[in-house]
Amino acid sequence: MKPHYVIGIKIPRDVADKLATERDSWKLQSHKRQTHAEDMHITLLFIGEDIHNELGKIQKLLANVKQKVFKIEITSIKTFGNPTTPRIVYAALETSQELNELQQQVHNSLETLKVKADPKKFVPHITLASKWAGGKPEKLYFSIATISFEVMEFSLFRIAPKEIPRYQKVVNYPLEK
Repeated sequence: MKPHYVIGIKIPRDVADKLATERDSWKLQSHKRQTHAEDMHITLLFIGEDIHNELGKIQKLLANVKQKVFKIEITSIKTFGNPTTPRIVYAALETSQELNELQQQVHNSLETLKVKADPKKFVPHITLASKWAGGKPEKLYFSIATISFEVMEFSLFRIAPKEIPRYQKVVNYPLEK
């Protein structure tokens, strides 16, 4: 299998450690995969496999994205999928105009390439657990204290499924101070 790529924001380690500790306290038996703290991120654009050999162009185009450093808040825990057997448990983010603008700039900067963006609406989130394990459905109600952090950069990551961290930075793009 050839490498896959994603553009995203790495969660600061102290924040990721808090999220992982909180998630671990829930003792989730419902999901096969618990996201390691060092892999926690916000996906801006999933690229997948570089089937058109555009990685070099992607790196150059992303360097043109201009955004100031901004703050975002983690406000709650939500799920994707059936509420009783959700595919994903995630940390939800407060609506952020700056985050939406960054995601839109990333998306727009690659429009001339053959890379195609995910057609689903952008829902910024941090995956905490994924892959429903089966068994008896359960009601999942979790809460979390609000956590905020500054977004200082975004990155192009190579996904290495059998390694930790799975999301390995290829190039970092600092935001403007």
